[in-house]
Amino acid sequence: MRLEESRAVFTVPNRFFAEWIAERYSKLLNEALNREMGRSLDAAFEVSPEQVQAKAAVIQPPPPKSRPAGINLNAAYTFESFVVGPCNELAHAACQAVADAPGGQYNPLMIFGGSGLGKTHLVSAVANRLVNREPSYRVHYTSSEAYSNELIQAVRFDGIQTFRDKYRRVDSLIIEDIQFLSGRERTQEEFFHTFDALFQAGRQIVLTSDKLPRDIPGLASRLRTRFEWGLLADLQTPDTETKLAILQRKATEKGVVLSRQVAAYLAGQPESSIRVLEGYLNRLMAVSRLRGAEVSLELARQVLGPLANEHLVGVEDVLRVVSAHYGVRPADLKSSRKSRDISRPRQVAMFLARRLTNASFPEIGLALGGKDHSTVVKGVQRVEKLLVEDPELADTVRAVENAIRQGKQSD
Repeated sequence: MRLEESRAVFTVPNRFFAEWIAERYSKLLNEALNREMGRSLDAAFEVSPEQVQAKAAVIQPPPPKSRPAGINLNAAYTFESFVVGPCNELAHAACQAVADAPGGQYNPLMIFGGSGLGKTHLVSAVANRLVNREPSYRVHYTSSEAYSNELIQAVRFDGIQTFRDKYRRVDSLIIEDIQFLSGRERTQEEFFHTFDALFQAGRQIVLTSDKLPRDIPGLASRLRTRFEWGLLADLQTPDTETKLAILQRKATEKGVVLSRQVAAYLAGQPESSIRVLEGYLNRLMAVSRLRGAEVSLELARQVLGPLANEHLVGVEDVLRVVSAHYGVRPADLKSSRKSRDISRPRQVAMFLARRLTNASFPEIGLALGGKDHSTVVKGVQRVEKLLVEDPELADTVRAVENAIRQGKQSD
């Protein structure tokens, strides 16, 4: 062994031996050195000169992995490749702020919204910018499911301290789909202490979820309040113009010229998930190449018409979910009753029917028991106004809309 200013260098027979010891015993060696030598020393290893003709190689203990095996950052997910619109501008700006000043104003940051709206893209962009700007910056990107499974293995094989060290010594922790902590008491207990350790140390925490913390069932109140400490930024359903811009960007990335007519046809589908729309685009491109045909509006209708119709939301779908959410019957929404407990759900149903279906105002009125089209127009306008003034109603409408879309996708 050779002592240096901050290291104790051990000579080993070969590089494999050095890596094997460093991976398994560096922590124990460091603790023993600190105890015996009375000062902070890190164990390092060099290959015996007799074993190699080149100069000795010094192997440092491997740094903590920036992300667990099996979950890799997509280098294409950057802020530059993210299409910004009214539906996502707050979340986009918040993620940029976190990437530029981690551990600052927005800590923790939670991005929430339905499936396929861009949560993974944004938080991956945060991680990519942090790592690209400073390669030594320790970012750990994972999912709550992977975190929970890793904890189970750590408890099972007596590796809980290693597990804690791994998660509590990072500079930024990014965990996706935090809603899957629901009902997992042991995992929530461990994550509570990890969260506090990171927060107190000024380390950045970024979370994603498909719903607000208060809407996650089985989530401990102390975790819910901590998730709400920082900034909650939602991703809403993109409007048609944003969908158009996203589809044009995706087509360009794939080397395809997409006319505005075709893009408008795709964007006009009653499907909020950009992931599904990109799937439509991929299918259209594949058929175009197979047939050697131009990506035209006629081809798009032939290829995608049946697929799009599978996800078509009808007015009755809206009425069913709205009535279930408010605890009333669909027949109540179609009735002439004007009490508030019926009129508000009815107005929400009008608004969502107009937003999610291809039905006209008169058609929506007919489905709601023969209401005049002007009544539907007023109901839609009333909800639009309240969404700006009443955050609680906005949350309710968003939750109902997600339930309608998810229910239709699972049909």
